[in-house]
Amino acid sequence: MGESTVGLYAAKGAVLAAARLGLGHAATRLLLHMALESWDDTDNPGNQPPRRYFASRESSAIALGYLAPDNGSESAHHSVKRAIAELVASGAIERVSSGYRGHNAEFNLLVDSRKPGGHRRYETNVIPMLRRGGLGAGERPP
Repeated sequence: MGESTVGLYAAKGAVLAAARLGLGHAATRLLLHMALESWDDTDNPGNQPPRRYFASRESSAIALGYLAPDNGSESAHHSVKRAIAELVASGAIERVSSGYRGHNAEFNLLVDSRKPGGHRRYETNVIPMLRRGGLGAGERPP
């Protein structure tokens, strides 16, 4: 068995996807949580599909800031439902199966989780960062 990683590269892909898709705060938090709870590739101890999320609604609610016991509340479940709806509508995730009593819903994360390979001549996923004393609001790099 090779080197398996839990969501590190998927989380990096999720950050880029959230920025490109203009996701809201809750949806972005949930997408990052989903990425960190999934495997990056098929080489993993549980032979799980890569980028597959199947944690409980309560676990998802914790990612949105609801701590126990509030993570099981109606408000928490509604917040999770809204964030998932945004993620599905934006194309960041797709529903594999719906949850029902005793079984969690499952989702595929539609983000890149490939491990960066060797030397790259240029980076295509660079997001320009504003620096202190650098670019002002609304200005773009040359």
